[in-house]
Amino acid sequence: MLLRRLVTIPLLFICAILLVSLAPVLFVIAWLTSRFTWAKGAVATVSFVLGYVVLEINGITRLFLAWLLHRHAPDYIDRNRTVQYWWANALKDWVMKCFKLSFTCSGEAALEGAPCLVFPRHASLADTVLPIVFYGSPQVVRLRYVLKRELLWDPCLDVAGNRVPCHFVDRSGQDSGAAIESVKKLTAGVGPDEGVAMFPEGTRFSRKKADRLLNSSKEELRALAARWPNLLPPRLGGTLAMLQANPGLDVLFMAHSGFEPAAELHDLLSGKWLGATIRLHFWRVKFDQIPEVSRHREFINAQWDYMQRCVTNLSTGTPCEPV
Repeated sequence: MLLRRLVTIPLLFICAILLVSLAPVLFVIAWLTSRFTWAKGAVATVSFVLGYVVLEINGITRLFLAWLLHRHAPDYIDRNRTVQYWWANALKDWVMKCFKLSFTCSGEAALEGAPCLVFPRHASLADTVLPIVFYGSPQVVRLRYVLKRELLWDPCLDVAGNRVPCHFVDRSGQDSGAAIESVKKLTAGVGPDEGVAMFPEGTRFSRKKADRLLNSSKEELRALAARWPNLLPPRLGGTLAMLQANPGLDVLFMAHSGFEPAAELHDLLSGKWLGATIRLHFWRVKFDQIPEVSRHREFINAQWDYMQRCVTNLSTGTPCEPV
């Protein structure tokens, strides 16, 4: 961990100095490049990258001050979580400004009530902040996260995620037994005002990944890919582990549409995300409506069927039918 941070944090500051120094040149190049059809989003993308780096520097500074001034305070974890929530909301606001995005929500009643396990769809790097922005922050829920280990290379996520209770999963599967036990421990240990967020798909949806599943040698994967054309099949190891260890929390599902043109950083250059409307829909399953352990797989598959119908409706601006 220390070795990683000795690389990522100095590199972040070096990149920030270079990008800010070169900003006038970068914007001129971006403006000229945006004349081409394939790069209409160049100016917005450069703006986003510059802002992202500045927010990272700001976040790291706030986290350092929290450690320097309050590391022995009883509310030290909450102070770090406050920085984490500020960073997520600031990033969402900056993305909205850069790409002129708008958000619409339905099913907001599901956000109210006791803390939940949160299972969102995953279609972009940018949708990682949605559980905090639309649930954790406004509902004052302390969210624990299960995230992929690769995100440790983001300094803010690394530092905050290792202070606030989170688990970074090794998706290689080399130690899946230990990973599942860690997810169970994280879930079982939630406090009265805490929930846990995890992306069941484990990785961002893309057409390429879906097509790869459709051409899989495994019949079951081909069937699931055909069943959920806009989703990836949930990775059941972590998902079922969370349900099994669930100490009594409801489950909140989050469907969304509009992040598809922002799956990768280079996709932003195309300009397809400019002026986009991001549509979200939420629904809650009460704890006493979650079936017994032997039917957890069936339960998740049924919710994913509804997730697919919601994504289809949201993509056309059609309201999602009741669960």
